Amino acid sequence: MKQPAREQPEYFEPPAPPPVVDIFQSVGFDVPDEDSYSMLAEHTESSGEHSCAHRGDTSVHGWCWKLGEGLEVWSVLYEHEDEMYHADCRPAFRGRYVYHVQPWELVEFDEDGEALVRGRVNDKIDLIFELQNLTELPPSMFQHSYLHVSLAGLAYSAQIHPSTKQVAPRFEIAETLPEFEQDACESDYIIRGRVIAWREIENPVTESRLVWLYVEAGETNIEILVSRSSLRGRPRTGAIITANIWLQGHVLEAEDLFARYEGVDWDFPAADFWMKLRRDN
Repeated sequence: MKQPAREQPEYFEPPAPPPVVDIFQSVGFDVPDEDSYSMLAEHTESSGEHSCAHRGDTSVHGWCWKLGEGLEVWSVLYEHEDEMYHADCRPAFRGRYVYHVQPWELVEFDEDGEALVRGRVNDKIDLIFELQNLTELPPSMFQHSYLHVSLAGLAYSAQIHPSTKQVAPRFEIAETLPEFEQDACESDYIIRGRVIAWREIENPVTESRLVWLYVEAGETNIEILVSRSSLRGRPRTGAIITANIWLQGHVLEAEDLFARYEGVDWDFPAADFWMKLRRDN
């Protein structure tokens, strides 16, 4: 008997390389020039919550301006002896979902106000992300063999494809691709996957419309935040999305994890809870 033809995976072109437009648009700010950047950094330092990380005779100061809905702007100053200067200002988004990272390593660039974490996420995939809240964390946090992290990708651009056909998921470092290597930073990724959930949110300061999407991208799911003006196509559950993202995240302390606890999920059988208490011996 003749076998029915298998449905072939649909091919999608990758998104365009990162545009010159700044990544601040992903959280609802338009920062087209140096003056706008400086004004946003100054406002963040006057309105944000201050924290500081000490490294010998060096200190890194961070101000986090929390806008609600997980939206943030960070401004970072570097201090060494009598010298202090502005190191960085960047957008941020505190994602809803928590990832277990083990093993991991932290690379700090104090004078640039940056920190990168390399690690294996949920025992499945190795990722590199910008650590946003380094100055909020006590040194004891980095003595653990694991980290709990909220991850999210801020999108330079994204496209929704209406097709629901089978596609090969993708989660790939952008700088390894010829069309991206000149413009990409170490924590830029190209992703492709299926939209599990989405919703529109608004920056309360600028009233800019943003879209939050939760995407099944192969070995891990990832949250994406993108400006509605940078998103091509109409978002819907089950559609395919391709995006170019900057992966960033926040390390969570114990009180952060407890604050996120919403009780027992009764969609799971009670026997599953008891299985976690079984001893190995």
